[in-house]
Amino acid sequence: MDKDTNKLADRIKKILADFLGVDADDIKNEYSLADELHMTASDLTDFVEALRASGIDTSSLVLTEIDSFDDLIENLSNH
Repeated sequence: MDKDTNKLADRIKKILADFLGVDADDIKNEYSLADELHMTASDLTDFVEALRASGIDTSSLVLTEIDSFDDLIENLSNH
């Protein structure tokens, strides 16, 4: 990841950690949002709203392409 992508990943990881009530260090990039982080489709939708509320542009986010935290970062950084 380049520097800008790393900054984005760190910011999103902090938002996700707050959303889930866990420590950001407990979220690994390769973790599946559904399996390791136990997020439901409803949780993911609510999390996208939390990203929007934090000023992150999610307008081109394709939720069907996201399985892991890495997928989320890749999807957000490519759009």
